[in-house]
Amino acid sequence: MSTQKALSVNFAQSAATISFLPCPPIIASYQSGWKNINFAHYRLPAWEIPEMTIPHQTIGFSTAHRTVATEVMLDGRVYHVPSWDGQDFVGIFPANLPMSSRWSEEGEFTHCYLDQTFLTHAAHESINPDRVEMRLKLPPTVDPLIWQIGVALNSVLENDPLNSCFYAESMATALAAHLLQFYTTRQHILREYAEGLSKVKLQQSIEYINENLSQNLTLTEIAAGLDMSQYYFCRLFKQSIGMTPHQYLIQQRVEKSKQLLKQPAAKIVDIATQCGFANPSHFARCFRQRTGISPQQFRSIWH
Repeated sequence: MSTQKALSVNFAQSAATISFLPCPPIIASYQSGWKNINFAHYRLPAWEIPEMTIPHQTIGFSTAHRTVATEVMLDGRVYHVPSWDGQDFVGIFPANLPMSSRWSEEGEFTHCYLDQTFLTHAAHESINPDRVEMRLKLPPTVDPLIWQIGVALNSVLENDPLNSCFYAESMATALAAHLLQFYTTRQHILREYAEGLSKVKLQQSIEYINENLSQNLTLTEIAAGLDMSQYYFCRLFKQSIGMTPHQYLIQQRVEKSKQLLKQPAAKIVDIATQCGFANPSHFARCFRQRTGISPQQFRSIWH
């Protein structure tokens, strides 16, 4: 292991400030305002990363078409990670673990960075451990759920980066719960909440969502208004009404759009904006998923 002090690198701030990378990521969440979770997809030439520590839980995904064989050095030990192509493999790297890596040809790398403080808060509310410590899992570890989260985050950044905070925070909550249950150094059983939110808090959250459908909502602000954490709010909200906050948000946006589509003079692009969709394509995709028809087809039924 190198005698030099490892660099402390916060990938969640901005990849543009990381001087040892030859180029910035081709897709990243840094400009999208995400809370508690960040995402980046890199295409890099043959390169060597100096020893560093990352203050976040880092998850690597095989969402790229081509991931090359990589040599990873962790605390003085050398691990050889094989290449793979299009399979649902992941790797989990605990926060603050000294590591370096190198590869000998151009490759693509997709990483998710989960905030350690957010994970710790989720743990103390759900399992109340003395400490939370993740286990190292090198690729090619098979975990379809984590892989699907990676694919979903990649997709939302490609299709709806400016209106993706709510969705990304929902994925952060799901990822935190999964990591706590299956990848910590001690066995944890997540608590179940049978009663859900109180009637007052449920009504407050529903009213807030309905009154701000056109805004780029975040789970953090809703949960803060109820004086509870994002993780706790998501679990209790779903327990109360049978769907996640994000599912409810999209449902209500579609319902609002139906009313506006009944107005002949309203333009599709304006309806999309008023209902909080990023663009007409995003609006049409969500509308069809929930109704089976396009906005134009729905409008033709009424006119």
